[in-house]
Amino acid sequence: MPIRLTITKGLQEGRELVFEQAEVKIGRTSENDLVLHDHGVSRRHASIVERQGKYFVEDKGSSNGTSLNAALLAGEQQLRDGDRITVGPVEFTFVWVPPDGDEDATRPIRRNAPPPPADGMAELLPTGMMPAITPQRPADSPPPPVEPPPPAALAQPEAPAAAVVADGTSAAERARRRRELARSGGGQLVLWWGSLSRGARVVTGLMLAVVVLGGLGALGYVFMPRLDIGGPSGPEPVSLGLETVPDSFGLGEDVRWERPDQKSFEFQYVTPTRAVAVLHYQASGISKEEVSLVVNGANLGWVAPDTASTAERELEHILPVSLLKRNDVNTLSFDNVRNPPGNDTWRVWNLRLEIIPVPELSAEDLLAKARQYTTAAARFHETKDVGAENLFKAWRQYRFAWLTLEALDEKPGLYQDVRYQLGQVTAELDHKCSQLMLDFQRAVQFRNAKKARAALQEVSRRFPTAEHRCHNRALELAYEHEL
Repeated sequence: MPIRLTITKGLQEGRELVFEQAEVKIGRTSENDLVLHDHGVSRRHASIVERQGKYFVEDKGSSNGTSLNAALLAGEQQLRDGDRITVGPVEFTFVWVPPDGDEDATRPIRRNAPPPPADGMAELLPTGMMPAITPQRPADSPPPPVEPPPPAALAQPEAPAAAVVADGTSAAERARRRRELARSGGGQLVLWWGSLSRGARVVTGLMLAVVVLGGLGALGYVFMPRLDIGGPSGPEPVSLGLETVPDSFGLGEDVRWERPDQKSFEFQYVTPTRAVAVLHYQASGISKEEVSLVVNGANLGWVAPDTASTAERELEHILPVSLLKRNDVNTLSFDNVRNPPGNDTWRVWNLRLEIIPVPELSAEDLLAKARQYTTAAARFHETKDVGAENLFKAWRQYRFAWLTLEALDEKPGLYQDVRYQLGQVTAELDHKCSQLMLDFQRAVQFRNAKKARAALQEVSRRFPTAEHRCHNRALELAYEHEL
C-alpha cells in the first residue's frame, strides 16, 4: 500500500507526496527517500513504515526530535488518517490510503437468489407456487409400455425461441452493433480487425509493433541526451578562473567526481594593481564545521552549513591578499575533516574565482568611501518594499563596502558591521530568489506558460545584473523552456 503525505507547512505547502515502498526515510542527506534541506533537519531524522496494513512513525535519534500532532515522539507510534508529523520547520499530514483489495470499501452489491423454503413452510405457499404432484403407480403394478416416438419427432430439430450465438448475443443485436460501428472510422477498424483470422491478427500485430518500436527508437536517438554510461568523461577540472566550473566534487549520488577526503584546485593570482580575490561556489550536504577551506596550506575557515535555500544559495569567500602569491601558482582545497574515518556525503559545484581591483587610495579615503557605500545600502534596504530592485541594490552597496574595506591592512570596527549586514541582506535576497524559482516551477508543473514567463520577468526586475546568480539562473531557465 502506498504512503501518502501532504505538506501543510513549509516552503512547498500544499504539495502531495506518494511513496510506493513500505518504508520512507526522512532526512537531510541524499540517502533518504524524502530529502529535506531545511534548517533543523538531521541527516537521518525519521521514518514511516507500513506493516500488515498499518502505518507507524519513528524518530531516528534526530537532534531536534520529531513531533506527532504537536507532541514529541518517544518511540514508534501508529499513524491514523489526518495525523500531523513535524520534521524541523516542515509539517506533513498523513493521508490513509485504503488497500486495493479491501472488500469493505469496494464490494459490489449482489442480488442473490432467495433461499429455498424449508420443508415445514411448503403448506404456506400459494396454490400457484405449490409443486406439481406426480401420480405414483402402485408397487405391484406392471410398468406402463413405452410408446415409440413418431418418425417426424425423431427428425425434427428443436426450434429455438430466438437466434442466440454462443456468447449469448442474438443475431439482431450483432447486426445493430455492426451498424453502430460502421458510422465511425474507429468502429470500421474494429470491424476489420474482427474479420481477420487468428493468424492474420498475429502477423498484423507483429508488424505494427515493429513500426511503433522503430519510431520510438528513432525519436529517442534524435531527442534524448547522450548518457555517460562509462562514468565521467574527459579530464577532471583542476584549475579555477573567471569561467564557472559546473562539475560537482565530493561524495554522494549527485557527485560527478568523487573525492571523499578533499578536492584541490590551482589558480593564478595575476594583477598589476591591488586586488581582492573572491571565491564563488555552491555547496550542499554539509553540516557545521565539516568542510574547511585551505589556501596555500593556511586554514581560511569553514564552508557554511546547509540552509533551506541550499539549492539556490551561492557562497562567497574572500581570499586574503596576505595568503596569496602574486604572479605565481596558488592552491585552494576543500577538506572534509570527517572523511576518513567517516563516509559523510558532501558536494561543491559551480566554482569560479573573481579578481576584483580595489581603489588605490589612502586608508582614510578607503574608509570614507566604505561609509558612503554603507549609507546608500541602508537607504535602499529601508525602501526594499517600494521598488522591486531596492533589495538587490542594498546587497550590491554592502558588497562594495565590504570589498573596499578588504583593501585595508587593519580592519576598522565598520568591517564587522558591514559583514553582518551583508549576511542578513544576502539571506533575504537568496530567500526571494527561492520563492521566485518555486513560483516558476509551480507554473511549469501546471503547464501555465504565462505565469512561468511572469515569474522569470520578476526575477529580471529584482536581479537586474549578473552579479547575483539568480539573474543567470533565470536566463538559463528561459532558454531551456523557450520562454
